[in-house]
Amino acid sequence: MPDRLRLKAGLVLAGSDLQPIKDGAILIEAGRIAAVGGDDGVPHPEECEPHDLGDVTLMPGMIDAHMHTFGVDSTQLHLLATEREPYRAARALNELAGMLRAGFTSARCLGSTIGPDVRRAIDDGLAEGPRLKVAGGFISSTSGTWDSRSVSLSAARLSGEVADGTDGLLQAVRQRVREGADFIKLGLSKGGVHDRYHAWGDDPLRQVATYSLEEVAAAVEEAHRNRLLVSAHAIGEEPVRLAIEGGVDIVEHGYGISPETRSTLAAKGTIVVSTISQLHFHRAAYEAYRYPQWERDVYERHWTIMQRDFKLGLRAAVRYALGTDLIGGPTHPLHEAATEFLLAVEWGMTEREALRAGTMLAAEALGIASQTGSIEVGKAADIVALNGNPLIDIKAVKNPVLVVKEGRVLRLTSPA
Repeated sequence: MPDRLRLKAGLVLAGSDLQPIKDGAILIEAGRIAAVGGDDGVPHPEECEPHDLGDVTLMPGMIDAHMHTFGVDSTQLHLLATEREPYRAARALNELAGMLRAGFTSARCLGSTIGPDVRRAIDDGLAEGPRLKVAGGFISSTSGTWDSRSVSLSAARLSGEVADGTDGLLQAVRQRVREGADFIKLGLSKGGVHDRYHAWGDDPLRQVATYSLEEVAAAVEEAHRNRLLVSAHAIGEEPVRLAIEGGVDIVEHGYGISPETRSTLAAKGTIVVSTISQLHFHRAAYEAYRYPQWERDVYERHWTIMQRDFKLGLRAAVRYALGTDLIGGPTHPLHEAATEFLLAVEWGMTEREALRAGTMLAAEALGIASQTGSIEVGKAADIVALNGNPLIDIKAVKNPVLVVKEGRVLRLTSPA
């Protein structure tokens, strides 16, 4: 791979506002953007590999701010407790390669015990995949978000994913730091005692908070001491208020809330990660995978309230980053992450807002906004070429013809 690349295209979406530059070009040197502008104004240095891409749009590489490297069949999540981690890692890396080819140059894994090792394999050049930021294992209270009664309590505690009390949470955060986590993920909401869908609850308006304010504040303080951001699974009024009052940096899901809580999120500038795709792909799989009626009813209740609150959040100026909550095939394939952009526009975002939410704001959620998320001089050359203009038709994000990660061309086909 040459040290210098020059990309020429019919349209370049540059800068923090995705300013369209017709007949634009980008010069890449040592994996970073050295120049961007009109074709006439971007240098043609010697020993530079030119790519004249024709009538395509160059935009920042897409970023999924919420996904999982589970590495198991999505219809058999109970295997997370028993499947061998080497196999899970191999499966996850295969799925991540497809995600990269779909135009996602960065992603944020919101919980998986294999996350740090999968990230390491990609960083070391042993496998293809997006630049990953990972939480490592979940942190859940006993009977909390991800503590399933199908696993014995002793086994759950041995996994390191169950922590109680301030001392227990301090230990769990320190364990994640030791394992190489990039941020901390807390589970703050769950269903009631008799709910059938424990993790998300049967009703988004009847969620139970999993921790006390004292416990959350202790975990956040310890994470911040280690210079790590904290993210929280939080659905429902009480859990989202708990996240805000406990100092959590980023809220995942964040629906089923009051107007007052929504206003607080907007006023504080807290990023809320959208995760529409998770429910969308469940709904698409109802018939093929024979979902029972009770489970369909649960997802429909969540879908209705998520859609309502996303639209209300847009009106209130809540800062949304796009994340899918995809976990892998067959029902939630990582390479379909661009669907989140289409859904966000369908639910009320403009195309420009969706593109910013899935690039710049997502980069902020990953803690890498100074490195990537926009086509600007000095940033990493994370770029995708699309057959079409996503500012006019957001569906163009589903049709990449070239993907560049840190200056390396990973996919190159002829535009249709």
